[in-house]
Amino acid sequence: MEERYSKQIAFRGIGEHGQRVLRESRVAIVGLGALGTAAADRLCRAGVGYMRLIDDDAVELSNLQRQSLYTETDIGKPKAESSATRLGETNSKIKVEPIKARLANTNDPMLSGIDLVLDCTDNAAARYIINETCHRLGIPWIHGAAAGSGGAVFAIVPGGACFRCLYPDVDAASAGGCAATLGMLNSLTAVVGALEASEALKILIGVPTFGLLMLDIWNGAFEHVDIHRDPDCPVCGG
Repeated sequence: MEERYSKQIAFRGIGEHGQRVLRESRVAIVGLGALGTAAADRLCRAGVGYMRLIDDDAVELSNLQRQSLYTETDIGKPKAESSATRLGETNSKIKVEPIKARLANTNDPMLSGIDLVLDCTDNAAARYIINETCHRLGIPWIHGAAAGSGGAVFAIVPGGACFRCLYPDVDAASAGGCAATLGMLNSLTAVVGALEASEALKILIGVPTFGLLMLDIWNGAFEHVDIHRDPDCPVCGG
């Protein structure tokens, strides 16, 4: 196994077997903003063998405060392509596929052929599409959210509670506020993105996840929340 991953292999939770699993794993990241770039960078350096990057947006100057894969030279360029270029420079041994597009519906093929999906979007509609698509395909996925100094990470696995169990409608999913009104600490998105990446590694190598974690890094608050499957959920119930 490459010297590149020697410290990661030395970690008992991963080891040589876990590293081989990561090398064969296929991950999709939806949204290449602050959370997506933070998570993608961690997974790239961890040696996840294939990463599909999905985003239809372009880099803006205001993104540079927190979106860690971009520089001033990327302004105006597609995020998916700029991210893929930077990740390829970081780890040439992995395959990175950029897709400049937006998830359209629950039958969108962009999430097929994948072992795990990371939600790094900033809107509830996309999350409901990811939730229904992953449930239909039997794919685990990780929801991440951040605004102001508060965030959440929720690992969603087949057979467990889904996103709609936690947020039954758009109003509930939007109740925490958004970055447009609350602003954003760049340290928050780094933490949430890293937590998403950590949960991704655990799911890929078969280690139990922590479910839902709520956090506020300004106030130093971290809370685990048990989410139970809703038997009446229109997606996973029944």
